[in-house]
Amino acid sequence: MTIDEQLAADLKTAMKAGDKVRVDAIRSARAALQSARLEAARARYEAAARAIEQQFAHDAAARDAALAAIETGGQEALDPAEQVAVIAKEVKRRQEAAEMYRKGGRLDLAAREEAEIAVLEAYLPRMLSVEELRPEVAAIIAEMGLSGPAAIGKLMPVLMKRFKGRAEGRTLNQVARELLAGA
Repeated sequence: MTIDEQLAADLKTAMKAGDKVRVDAIRSARAALQSARLEAARARYEAAARAIEQQFAHDAAARDAALAAIETGGQEALDPAEQVAVIAKEVKRRQEAAEMYRKGGRLDLAAREEAEIAVLEAYLPRMLSVEELRPEVAAIIAEMGLSGPAAIGKLMPVLMKRFKGRAEGRTLNQVARELLAGA
């Protein structure tokens, strides 16, 4: 079951239970997924239109016919990784909002954002802890033959690629700096 399908099922359950925070968080996540689908469809259309413009640059009639033939209606579902990225972005947005509310003294609003974060995090894969990351990052450092804090610039792109969706960038950076400083 995809995240989108799970959200739809959980929305019904939350509505029946009268769980307003859960309903709001799920509706917001579904809206973000819909926006991402529309953006992906728009990007595909624009890429196809650019290709047609280049191909038929000297034949206006053929260009217009080809542009009219582009399929515009098909909204393809996002793949699971894209869905996870959208939900993760929503979580991050709420974390930033909660932090701003706390700084502004609005603890009630910060608590609401944190409650929505808890709802949305249930749809994300479990992130690796610092203890789980340390040996894997150490192995990558050894594999790349890096040492010293200056090597962080070479290491981070590799770590971000390998641990995409499994660890936060901030946590990866912390572990990498610790290991490189001790190396």
